[in-house]
Amino acid sequence: MDIDSQNRKQFEQEGYLVVRNLITGSDLSELDRMTDLLLDGKLTPETGYKGWMPDHFYTFWEPEMKDRTDKPRRERVRLMSNMFHHHPYFKAIGSHPAIYQVISSLFQSGVQMFSDTVFMKPARHGIEAGLHQDTSFWPKLKPNAMNFWLAIDPATIENGCLHVIPGSHTVDLRHHDHPIQGNLLYEDEVEIDKLISIEMDPGDGIFFNSGLVHKSFPNRSDHSRRAYAAVYGAENLRHLEPWKLSTLAEDTPDYNFELIDPPAGAR
Repeated sequence: MDIDSQNRKQFEQEGYLVVRNLITGSDLSELDRMTDLLLDGKLTPETGYKGWMPDHFYTFWEPEMKDRTDKPRRERVRLMSNMFHHHPYFKAIGSHPAIYQVISSLFQSGVQMFSDTVFMKPARHGIEAGLHQDTSFWPKLKPNAMNFWLAIDPATIENGCLHVIPGSHTVDLRHHDHPIQGNLLYEDEVEIDKLISIEMDPGDGIFFNSGLVHKSFPNRSDHSRRAYAAVYGAENLRHLEPWKLSTLAEDTPDYNFELIDPPAGAR
């Protein structure tokens, strides 16, 4: 997609941009297939990062679901992360030319990638993601990182699509600790009356400033809501605070931004 000045102005003012039919055809079909393999536990890390090779991808489970053997694994997982650093397929999809083109145009620079996540909101019991800004989860950067979220299944109001507050990305807000959500905001701390839903078809993508306030509601439908998400930075980003994020173990390396090679003809 060609990003013109009007698209960039919208992104700067509202903090997000939706691109319909961003990933289509065989690329979307393969992402669908690989996502199911990942969620079913049939993929394992294949490449190391700074000499470290984990035996599994980071997995966060739906509350009280990890040990429920009566349900398929994919219906118990809430999210899986860091495939970009440890599997060639996810490194390739995260660097997809269609994604790169939009991000490089919005940043007006080359692109670095930090991490990726598959979000799974299982039918009938997928929990909400509370109000938050992703800037609350990592040290400060300039410019802010950019989040990307791609629908693999239809994302509807009924199954827990994203909701955002346009224009909420300009101020970092103080978040509150939560045992499941991590960091969250209370409704009376934001302009909650401006919250809007972003329904998406498979292959639609949304790019948003990591300071944008957003959330998703529980999945009360009979249909799952899978999504592929990633975090990107501008080639010339500056770290305003020390970049220290390791939470898994003392010997786990800190994942950092990696420069993506631009697709042929992109620069």
